[in-house]
Amino acid sequence: MGRVDLRRTVLVGGAIVLAALLAAGLLTALVLDRGDAGGAAPELPESGIAGTAVLEPRIVLFGDTVVARVELVVDREAVDPAGVRVAWAPAPWRPVRPPERTVEVSGHTAHVVLTYVLRCLTRECAPARPTEEVTLAPARVTYGVSSTAGAGPASIPVTWPTLVVHSRLSALDTGRADALSAPWRADFVSLPAVSYRLDPALALGLLIALAALLFAVAAVVAYRAWPRREPEPEPEPEPEPVASPLEQALALLESPVPANGTESRRRALELVADEIERLGDLDLALDVRALAWSAESPEAPVTRALASRLRDRMSLNGVPA
Repeated sequence: MGRVDLRRTVLVGGAIVLAALLAAGLLTALVLDRGDAGGAAPELPESGIAGTAVLEPRIVLFGDTVVARVELVVDREAVDPAGVRVAWAPAPWRPVRPPERTVEVSGHTAHVVLTYVLRCLTRECAPARPTEEVTLAPARVTYGVSSTAGAGPASIPVTWPTLVVHSRLSALDTGRADALSAPWRADFVSLPAVSYRLDPALALGLLIALAALLFAVAAVVAYRAWPRREPEPEPEPEPEPVASPLEQALALLESPVPANGTESRRRALELVADEIERLGDLDLALDVRALAWSAESPEAPVTRALASRLRDRMSLNGVPA
């Protein structure tokens, strides 16, 4: 019995663990779905093109390399992505290599990115103070409008965020009094773009399928572990009433054929004599004993008549046979 209870406990515990995994999977799916909804692309203006300028990092030391990106979202039905051009003069910053252009198309939208890798080691970029804020010239994006036949190219400006440049000279090098002050600032604006190792929609579908599978397994385990109701045992048959020795003796005497032989009849007559003596008829008891132990075998008619006489006598005295 203890082994059965242990097995049921283990099965119920497994079902609880699977249910917990199911809840965790659904919660993860909701979190991924929320994160994916938060990263939806912004709506495009009526011109069909929108641009954003990004500097990485936005806080640098003199001589550091800066990656500048112009990110454009283009409505392909209004603007041809191939005709989009970016004009920008980052002087005194100079490109380390030629700009890199990438185009990604998704449905009616194209994502055009121009990447510039810049560095400035000239005197113009050296900060005169420990920290300086640099405002770069805006980039000019030109594009052709597909819906306006014969119209000239349109353009939009793209403004760069402020670049913070720190000097590599400490206050001790310049002889300033605030030698122990820290010139650093924290940048809480230029956060990295959201990226996923797995597509959120695919991850959501896989998690829902896994959760459904775990739920089905947990249901099967719980069903098997649920204690079964034992069937009620069938009632035992009532024992057949056993005839008393006197009744058996009378039945033997009333039998037309001596099935058990002379010795059985003699013993039956002796039992009947004892019962007659108990009822107070000593004369009849002596006659029965004489018949029981006579030299000749007791005849069936005589024993039947004796049994009938004894039954009548017992019924008159209220004694059950």
